Amino acid sequence: MSKSSLKVARRYAKALFDLCDKAKLDEMKSALVLFESAWKTNETLRGSMLNPAFPLDNRLAALSQICRQIKPGDQAFENFLALLLKNKRLAVISPIIAEFSAMIDLLKNLLTLEVTSAFELSDQERSSMLSKIQSDCGAMAAVNWKVDRQILGGLLIKAGDKLLDGSIRGSLQRAREQLLG
Repeated sequence: MSKSSLKVARRYAKALFDLCDKAKLDEMKSALVLFESAWKTNETLRGSMLNPAFPLDNRLAALSQICRQIKPGDQAFENFLALLLKNKRLAVISPIIAEFSAMIDLLKNLLTLEVTSAFELSDQERSSMLSKIQSDCGAMAAVNWKVDRQILGGLLIKAGDKLLDGSIRGSLQRAREQLLG
């Protein structure tokens, strides 16, 4: 994702975060995740919403129906997605949700880590690693597990904008930089 897309995502996520009742942030997040799921899996939805050949009023009406199915009676949810549609920002819904989720986690004092390994970790390995992380960082740590075979081995651990690169690929790149340096 480009820096400008990230800035846009942060700006919209912050606006929604500020607008929402703090007691209902998780409800909003859940509704956004449901919309995101439909957005990602339904090519017709994406195509029709992003196609300027369809009149904006028709796209807004269709979006309104979708919003009422996902979260009936929530005008803030519907207005937010309508704003994204009008400003041609629906395509960045996933980064917006990621930023919004990070803001909720920060409010709750919840540390969310993204752990990437070269291969799928066993349940025992995940459990052991989670126990270690929670003992070091506190019980308020959540982990999202990912697999990326391109890292060759080791782990990448990301917390917010910080990255701990313990991968073989990262080690090889650092060694190459030092040799060419």
